[in-house]
Amino acid sequence: MSVGGVSRTLAKLRELLDDDLFLRTNRGLVPTPRARELNGGVAELLVNYGRLFEKEVFRPSDVRRIFRILCVDNAIFTFLTPSVSALLEKAPSIGVEFRPIRADFGRLLSSGEADFAIFPFVPSDPNLHSLRLADDVFVLVCGRHHPLVKLAQERTLTRKDFKAYRQIRVMTGPLNDLDDPWFDAEADIPLMAENIAVWSPFFIPIAQILCQTNLWGALPLQLAVQLQKLMPDLIILGRPKNAVVYGPTLIWHNRTHQDPASVWVRSVIVSAPKTLADVNSIHFIED
Repeated sequence: MSVGGVSRTLAKLRELLDDDLFLRTNRGLVPTPRARELNGGVAELLVNYGRLFEKEVFRPSDVRRIFRILCVDNAIFTFLTPSVSALLEKAPSIGVEFRPIRADFGRLLSSGEADFAIFPFVPSDPNLHSLRLADDVFVLVCGRHHPLVKLAQERTLTRKDFKAYRQIRVMTGPLNDLDDPWFDAEADIPLMAENIAVWSPFFIPIAQILCQTNLWGALPLQLAVQLQKLMPDLIILGRPKNAVVYGPTLIWHNRTHQDPASVWVRSVIVSAPKTLADVNSIHFIED
């Protein structure tokens, strides 16, 4: 600062603090008792001010937060289970809470009530960011002893073949922009049961039911492939021609876009090893 600048600043401080702060003597300027009292506090302020411009080194082991993720059980099993162990290994003090996804999940991300969502559709909001995790499509599945399995060994199945058997229906999705009949859209359950024998808001339990009954159902391909490792009796019969290929997507709000802890969690979710199936490798069920 120039001499004039120092003089003007000192004049403002003297007026603000109602003290001379420095006295001119034959030894130069000498601090007043009030100035000496302020010295420690001013030094601390200067240190803290400097820290505002320091780039902190992010350490996952220092994070103590709960990250809330909105999704359905299918997403937990397929895309998030491989990530949890990696998250807890490097950040042992964090928590992960899975919550059911709702139609207003964009608002929950904006308000801070949730940190991430996994869903195939991203609401039209410029403040939302997204990253596609995989390609997926609904496939028709049943248990190994279902009559359709034997028929599939003899010829290509058709949609008509399924009409003779009752099915399981999953209805968990808060919206269905694809208008895909196989997608997990919410639906009203009729008072009288007809072709559908079981309704469920969860994907994973219906796979167990399919293995023990003569019912059939529709599951996301990536989930079905993972479940087959645990349930060898679960059989993928094929892919309906009108089933739309969609993309399970990780979604977050601009609020956490540059937050170091959130960036790290996103990177772990995306990079965790996953065994993904090729949707084009599944043969079609004829109309």
